[in-house]
Amino acid sequence: MLAPKTPISPDEFAARRTAATAAAQAEELDGLLVCGRGGGSVDRFADIAYLTDHYSSFPFIPDVEGHWTGRGHSFLALPCRGNPVLVIDVPYVDRVAMPAHQVVVADLVIEAAIEALRSCGLARGRIGLVGTDTIALNMFRKIEAALPEAQFVPADRLLGALRAVKSPAEIARLRAASALGSRMLDAMMDAAVPGRTHADVLAAGMAVLIPAGGIFYNSFMASGHGGDAPHAVRSTFPTWCSPEPLREGQWFRTGISGVLHGYYFDLARACPIGRPSNHQIDAFEAAIDVIAAGIAAIRPGATAGDVARAGLAKQKALEYPVSGVFSGLGHGIGLGWDVPWLNTDDTTPLVPGMVLCLEKTLSRDGYLGDFEETVLVTEAGCALLTDAKIRRW
Repeated sequence: MLAPKTPISPDEFAARRTAATAAAQAEELDGLLVCGRGGGSVDRFADIAYLTDHYSSFPFIPDVEGHWTGRGHSFLALPCRGNPVLVIDVPYVDRVAMPAHQVVVADLVIEAAIEALRSCGLARGRIGLVGTDTIALNMFRKIEAALPEAQFVPADRLLGALRAVKSPAEIARLRAASALGSRMLDAMMDAAVPGRTHADVLAAGMAVLIPAGGIFYNSFMASGHGGDAPHAVRSTFPTWCSPEPLREGQWFRTGISGVLHGYYFDLARACPIGRPSNHQIDAFEAAIDVIAAGIAAIRPGATAGDVARAGLAKQKALEYPVSGVFSGLGHGIGLGWDVPWLNTDDTTPLVPGMVLCLEKTLSRDGYLGDFEETVLVTEAGCALLTDAKIRRW
């Protein structure tokens, strides 16, 4: 059954555009050019979706000059004075949270984006570019060459700051996404038994995710055993494709992420396969304790660095090596991976309405623990949004 979708009003999207232009004016910019990507990917769609509620379902394909350019991409020309213009590559104008006359549908998306900038009075001056990690070099060079009097200035941080604090409607969507992710993860951990493969485990989760209308993004999966001759089982492309089945006495961990109604979920758990050993339990509990220490440090006025340092101090006290594929303690979450990043040197103050994922994968002597939760920063501290079963030992 499809999960119900909390509505976000056109007025809220309009207010976001107003806030974005105010931020641009404060930086002495004449406007913004915002680039987003769709095409079946859940990477890099966030800024366009945040401002317009648009997502392109057309897949990315290489440009064929004179026929199409920029397919799978969208551009919003957002002047500080005047009306914005959204350029999209699919004719679903009725689903955009902007007046229809401000939306242009085009096969030649890049050329239409250039004309949109001109029509908005942004053919010259200082223009903030949002989506510097999204727009392809050939696209940017074409826009830059067509508008030689325009100076494009990186401006991703302006939208990042706006997206960091969620509205009540966004929080409701994140709560629903976290609930779905929790049910997906519960189903996967239930399926992690001797004889099953990583693919079998993921299939159990997909049976929960897809009927609800969720989109799968990623899964970090591994299993193995520690001791004198530790052994880890994993695959990278795709992550669930190791042919080696789970065996009695192993540990298993998975971190999953996905999207429901545009908003992300991200969480992780570890468990024993069969009867647990004391060494396994030590690793599992250590990951939980590190995240608990980070969560205990969350309160309005604390910084992202305070949270990261609290978790790191606990990890050091437990004598687990400070290493791994991700050095932070977590990140913001929303329409994508949002600021702040929970690194020890991040001075970003926490404020109510931020939604954070706290995560830790740690290992020692081949034994591995993994744990991740999503929390909402509140006036009193924080509240859990994820509620997957924690202990299976």
